[in-house]
Amino acid sequence: MEGEPSHRMEKGQRKVRRHLPPGRGPYTVGTVDLMCGHNENGSFFRLFYPTNDTDIYKRDRQWPLWIPRRQYGIGYMYFLGRNPKIFGKLFNWLGGDVYVPALWQAPVLQNGKKFPVIVLSHGLGGNRTTYTTLCLELASQGFIIAAVEHRDGSASMTLCLRESFRHSVRHADDSSHSHHHHRNSFSEDWKKFDKPKHIQWDDFDYRNKQVHQRAGECSRVLDILKDLNDGKPLYNSLGIIINTSHFKDTMNITEASIIGHSFGGATCVCALADDERFKAGVVVDGWMHPLDDRVYETVSQPILMLNMETFQWKKNVQQMMRLKTDNNVERLMLTIKGTCHQSVSDFQFLTSKAMGLLFNLRNKLTPHVAMDIIRCGTLGFLWKHLGQDCTDSGKGNQFDSVLAGTREHVVMGTTLDLS
Repeated sequence: MEGEPSHRMEKGQRKVRRHLPPGRGPYTVGTVDLMCGHNENGSFFRLFYPTNDTDIYKRDRQWPLWIPRRQYGIGYMYFLGRNPKIFGKLFNWLGGDVYVPALWQAPVLQNGKKFPVIVLSHGLGGNRTTYTTLCLELASQGFIIAAVEHRDGSASMTLCLRESFRHSVRHADDSSHSHHHHRNSFSEDWKKFDKPKHIQWDDFDYRNKQVHQRAGECSRVLDILKDLNDGKPLYNSLGIIINTSHFKDTMNITEASIIGHSFGGATCVCALADDERFKAGVVVDGWMHPLDDRVYETVSQPILMLNMETFQWKKNVQQMMRLKTDNNVERLMLTIKGTCHQSVSDFQFLTSKAMGLLFNLRNKLTPHVAMDIIRCGTLGFLWKHLGQDCTDSGKGNQFDSVLAGTREHVVMGTTLDLS
């Protein structure tokens, strides 16, 4: 059915696992999770990147699950205010067998190119897998994307690790010198979405503190990517072995960008203001309330504001318009008609049309068309401002038409009356 995860049959053989839409670019995509620092002060993200060319459908046994652990389904329902035990089981039943069409722990493609990097910031109640379809699209076009799972209490659920005990192991080497190695044992500590009891959900001071913490997390992830690119050793707290030599000299760190959805949109702007290493930003249906005046006064990079039709309201768009007062840099606002706030997330691909409309996971525009417009707008804007060549040879007009506001369903500016 329309919008639901697809199955694919291999020429009269077995059925391929239920999965999200694969990236349509020229590159096969690999993916892996990294946790650098096991507590709230560490960094946790999923990395998507080009890998060696292969038939992705013949290797579906190497695909990871979209919901990595059942706790994430419970977290989504807790965020929505539903009974997490009942509805969490229902959500895990609905999406628990959906796979990501990317190769788990595959090596990064070594073809002499340095791929530009993107840091992606989720919205309230999201996590590192919420925008997997978009990440697959971008990675298949030659980007390396780090999808952050924020530790500020804004994720639907996130995993931290608590040190249970530490012990020392002593051994002697061939020269009879003894050495001590410390080994840590960790227990899982699941952190659900933070719902403050004594303040409004949109309290400015609370959200402003969060947005700056989130921007700092994005910068730390960029630091980790730089270390990976430099070939420095990296300890993954998840226990997944990372061969850092596979990442050495594969990233163009000087052409970094950042993308954010909703609260992640505000995070995107804040990170641009705080960290000039990010050369461009894409704000997808941004929620601007958490931003302070200093951010608006400081940010200097080009920004695409890609809005969904049904989510935005006058005051929020007026705050976005503050970004357009700088005439020395491109600040482009577009609205996609027939879309809702979740038209950028994976949820629209998990349900039938009727269920998607009922739960506001999609709007009039079909999920594949909505995602294609978001893909084209994002890629076209980043390629333009990062000095990158379009990887879809001969198809540049599809990106240009979105940015010019001439493609069907795309409106330059906003559909709201701001007077």
